Amino acid sequence: MDFTLSKEHQMIQKAVREFAQKELEPVVDEFEEKEAFPLEVFKKAGDLGFLGPFFPDEYGGGDSDLLTNAIIIEELSKVSCSFALSVDVSMIYFGYNLLKQGTAEQKCKYLPSLINGETIGCFCLTEPNAGSDALSVQTSAVIDGDFYIINGSKIFITNAPIADHFMVVTRTGERQGIQGGTTFLLDKNTPGMEVVEMHGKLGCKSSPTGEIYFDNVRVHKSQILGAESGKGFIGMMNSLDMERAMAPALIIGMAQECLDRSLAYAKKREQFGHPISEYQLIQAKLAEMAIGIELARTYMYRVIWMVEQGLDVTKEAAILKYYSTKVTTSIALEAIQIHGGYGYMKEYRVERILRDAKLMEIGGGTNEIQLMIIARNLLKSRS
Repeated sequence: MDFTLSKEHQMIQKAVREFAQKELEPVVDEFEEKEAFPLEVFKKAGDLGFLGPFFPDEYGGGDSDLLTNAIIIEELSKVSCSFALSVDVSMIYFGYNLLKQGTAEQKCKYLPSLINGETIGCFCLTEPNAGSDALSVQTSAVIDGDFYIINGSKIFITNAPIADHFMVVTRTGERQGIQGGTTFLLDKNTPGMEVVEMHGKLGCKSSPTGEIYFDNVRVHKSQILGAESGKGFIGMMNSLDMERAMAPALIIGMAQECLDRSLAYAKKREQFGHPISEYQLIQAKLAEMAIGIELARTYMYRVIWMVEQGLDVTKEAAILKYYSTKVTTSIALEAIQIHGGYGYMKEYRVERILRDAKLMEIGGGTNEIQLMIIARNLLKSRS
């Protein structure tokens, strides 16, 4: 395994970095304040090929690898975790799942516009009483001839208020556990489906979050993801591994931004007649921040490599998500400490990164769930 970035990877990294600084940086604070998503910037990202690098070219993708996507997400997250999060949910949670599980007709219908930024997708799993216990979803889909009738609700759904397409996990039939789940593909403005935007979040304010209500929503069986009823939870479990393998890219982007800003600040901020970067306690903080970032990024590259080799990454993806989220929250706290009183103010950005980082320890499976997954796999491998 060689994790050295190729010239192509370095070129895309530079291009996305320049795009983020030119198009995203000037508007990020405004959209965070408004709790609104910069759709025009999203569309520009699609025009430049930043939304679908790993999709086949037959759908308008870049026919590249998953590492390219991780590089893009990391660079976007350095400027705005909110923007990177919405991109990641649309392209990985919705798009990658569709690529791997959808029918040919479904892929042709949804992927091209998703990749060029004309439409946005979301993944609807969490419910008021089903978060960490994902198999306890109560949103039901009852068969009615060639149709299904969906009733229930979802909550904390990233992109829901701006989404054009919804991937909805439901319970079908009387079976419990891993059996009896079916995932449907719905479009916005579907009769009986209502989306309510949620406000007042601690962080990631410009990544829209919503509740979704389903009241006798009638969908055709052709809208089943992959066209096979009862396999939704199995596909969901496989997709969660992929999501946990890719999400750390935006987490690591935040950590890197904290380190970069802390280095710059420590060099120019003087106390007792010297830049604070000359003091060993500050140097120790910077060194520990760098260690955490390098370990997290290198392990992410390894897990992505495993995904592309078709290997099982359940344990490794859980380790990656747990470690990267914990270390990034710690790094954000240290960045604020290095900045002192200024770090507590919005102007210096690190306070926002701390608020954004906390979400990553909750969304996509809490850190406690990651520990359970790791332990379960360790015990299973030794039984």
